[in-house]
Amino acid sequence: MSGADELDEAVALANSGRAPDGSAGGEAWSTGAVGSAFGPGAAPLPAGRLPEGAGVPAAQADACPSAGDAAPDPVDAAADSAPGGGSWGGDAEATTPVDGAERSAPSAGAARTSGAPRHREQATGWEEARACAWAAGGTLPPVTLPLDEALHHTLAAPLRALTDLPPFDTSAMDGWAVAGPGPWELVDPHAAEGGPEAEEESGGPAVPGGAGLLAGDRRAPLPLADGAAVPIATGARVPRGATAVLRSEYGEVRQGQLRRLSEADAGGVVREAPQPGTDIRPRGQECRSGDRLLPAGVWVSPVVLGLAAAAGYDRLDVVRRPRVEILVLGEELLRRGLPEEGRIRDALGPMVAPWLAGLGVEVSAVRWLGDDADALFEAVATSTAELVVTTGGTAAGPVDHLHRTLERLGARLLVDGVRVRPGHPMLLAELPEVAEDAGPETETGSDGAAGRPRLRSASRPAPPAAGKASRGDRLCGVGEDGGWRMDALAEVLAEPGPEPEGAPAGVPRAGRHLVGLPGNPLAALAGLLSLAEPLLRRLGGMPRVPSGYAVLDGEVRGHPVDTRLVPVMRVPGAAVRPLRYSGPAMLRGVAGADALAVVPPGGVAGGTQVELLELPR
Repeated sequence: MSGADELDEAVALANSGRAPDGSAGGEAWSTGAVGSAFGPGAAPLPAGRLPEGAGVPAAQADACPSAGDAAPDPVDAAADSAPGGGSWGGDAEATTPVDGAERSAPSAGAARTSGAPRHREQATGWEEARACAWAAGGTLPPVTLPLDEALHHTLAAPLRALTDLPPFDTSAMDGWAVAGPGPWELVDPHAAEGGPEAEEESGGPAVPGGAGLLAGDRRAPLPLADGAAVPIATGARVPRGATAVLRSEYGEVRQGQLRRLSEADAGGVVREAPQPGTDIRPRGQECRSGDRLLPAGVWVSPVVLGLAAAAGYDRLDVVRRPRVEILVLGEELLRRGLPEEGRIRDALGPMVAPWLAGLGVEVSAVRWLGDDADALFEAVATSTAELVVTTGGTAAGPVDHLHRTLERLGARLLVDGVRVRPGHPMLLAELPEVAEDAGPETETGSDGAAGRPRLRSASRPAPPAAGKASRGDRLCGVGEDGGWRMDALAEVLAEPGPEPEGAPAGVPRAGRHLVGLPGNPLAALAGLLSLAEPLLRRLGGMPRVPSGYAVLDGEVRGHPVDTRLVPVMRVPGAAVRPLRYSGPAMLRGVAGADALAVVPPGGVAGGTQVELLELPR
């Protein structure tokens, strides 16, 4: 089934309100283990969890928008202020009163609070946000690179053997190629091929008589008659007629005759005659020419490069690396030296770029823009990167310019706030494309201020009406108030347009996107794993990361309505232990962590199995 067919089927399923197995939808679907709407073979998940990429039933989606409650979050506030810097067990109470009342899940349809940050009113569920990020992009077109340049790309096509491996029968050990059960007379493998003429045909000098068969000798050895033997090195071509290779430590030569070591010489161990095929690697043992060695989408590691070379490749078809530009926001950030009054060290610039590079992307630039709204606008408008990553500025403070910049650019918000702690102000937007002739020329703004670089039209068809999902809907959907929400499955494709040259038919084309990370370091890391990684893996042609699971060695209290991502370390017994110092502004705990545990609303008791997000290394 093609990707388009899968999407149509998923859309129809969402409209029907029925579960994937044909049963009635509702709670049974929204909390059960379901398959991915965008790919077969999804592993079963614990109750209450949707797999990445799955759709959301309309009944569940109606509860996605929050009521705009902008009160400080009790869990995150307590984590930051707890003695010793926050604790996994006592960092917050899930029912901490807010303004004299317990905080509870907001009701659907509540009026928007005037001036409240949009992400608090239209926040998307964490699983749905990851699915949206995956669906937002399309795989980049392939390029052909020499092997020494293909490292840390992904295969754009299956890797098929160009030759048999091994290409001829080879010796697996140093010793003697023997014919028959023995004893054996030693022979010269090239006795009848000597002389200048044979040397010229072989392309190299003759091997000295006592050296036997060596790896790299291009001459075909003479066939062995029964009872004959010839010295042979590991990797050398085995002569026809040889039945086995006798290892050097298992035999001895006396007066030109090879014998197996006697019982006494072998320390009392009886050495039987080598069985046919012993220590011979037959031609095609590993693969035959044309065999598929690896599927498309495999990460090109050093081992993959070695396999490709062995299989006959000089160049590989790989997916082009996504280009990423990082914009670090905040006038309070120092790039060097000790913190001072009102200024702190920038932790995200040094952290984000290496982590993204570890995903195999090309980090084209890291720029520090302070709180300059015009500089931010110009940087985003003129960037030619497939993904712009910003740090900070995602809230609604007086110097948080990101939302206003995106609106001014005509960008399309796909995710504006996620129900996850830390990191809830994260966002994902689709950017208009930079015009091919973009340069110094600008357009004049309606307010008479400095204009903006010329962009291709960012207009989109009018948003569909709320309710039924259709082929033209976006993943995050459209609510009655025009806000994006998860009440419909996404259209995986970007605005209709020509496919990039070389792109496979039916693959979504890759446009420009922006991931806005919160300014707090651990919250930013949560945004990288939640939004940036799924999008970049899709752009780079990689499969989605399969979830890992482990048992918690200790209780973790949860947020009343949001998912929590808690740093954990592996301990003996295949368990993970929550770590202290896990507030959104802290890196101390996560620096020693192996993964982030996904803690559902309400928390989990010790001994519970939880999903893990592996941390970048």
